[in-house]
Amino acid sequence: MTAYHSAQNGPEAAVAALLRCPVCGQTVRLDRRSIVCPARHTFDLSKHGYINLLTRPARAKYDKRLFQSRRAVLLGGLYDPLHELAAAKILQSCGGKSPLLLLDAGSGEGSHLARIRGKIAAETGHAIRGVGIDLAKEGVEMAARSYPELLWCVGDLARSPLGAGCFDAVLNILSPANYEEFSRLLAPGGIVLKVIPEPDYLIELRRLLQPDADRPVTAGSRAKAHFRERFARVDEDRLRCRVRLDRPLLPHLAAMTPLSWQAGEEALQRIAELDQLEVTIDLAVLIGRKAD
Repeated sequence: MTAYHSAQNGPEAAVAALLRCPVCGQTVRLDRRSIVCPARHTFDLSKHGYINLLTRPARAKYDKRLFQSRRAVLLGGLYDPLHELAAAKILQSCGGKSPLLLLDAGSGEGSHLARIRGKIAAETGHAIRGVGIDLAKEGVEMAARSYPELLWCVGDLARSPLGAGCFDAVLNILSPANYEEFSRLLAPGGIVLKVIPEPDYLIELRRLLQPDADRPVTAGSRAKAHFRERFARVDEDRLRCRVRLDRPLLPHLAAMTPLSWQAGEEALQRIAELDQLEVTIDLAVLIGRKAD
């Protein structure tokens, strides 16, 4: 039983309010260490504290090694400026609500959600509850072990196990989006915070790993246009800064991204032998608001 499940009003209330059966869509209750719906569809609570709500096995693209490297780089401070900005934007939009309920859609190993939540809680002193969902069991297991105060689910947003209208803010950080589902999950007046890479994001790493790193990138523009199509009210900030990483983190920097999958051993070794590397964080942070 995680600390989250033992929170306000007991475990049954906490789970029933946020989850639904991914098979039939009905509400659920907690029965010992299982989630059960009225139709008796049953999903077990892992010994590590997460809930696997997949209806069939899924093959995630990312493995445990990638998540371990991503965790190392996150804790090393690479995304601290992003976490500061994200927390400020959520406070600006939702700061008066308590408790505030956040969802990280594509939560990976959990550190983005945990750090943003921590910054908001420190600023407000309010109760901030959080849920992370990802298709990759390896990432969700890491999250549940490290951040048991949050609720972690293995699940597919295309067949969402989450209840409608529950969340004040949905985070979608450098991850694929399902905007129809995000809109369903948002409470009235809730927001989606979407983070999209801009052309110079990690450009120094890309130049070391990819010969064509400087070619024009248009995917970010398409992603922003798609976001604006889905929300009537959109705010956009651009976060651009440089962060220095020292040698122990550089192999993790390379390994945390699919950029390394096609790179040769010579390029990876070159990165590992550097004393330090300054990398550019170049991100668009979009806020889309759901109408009241």
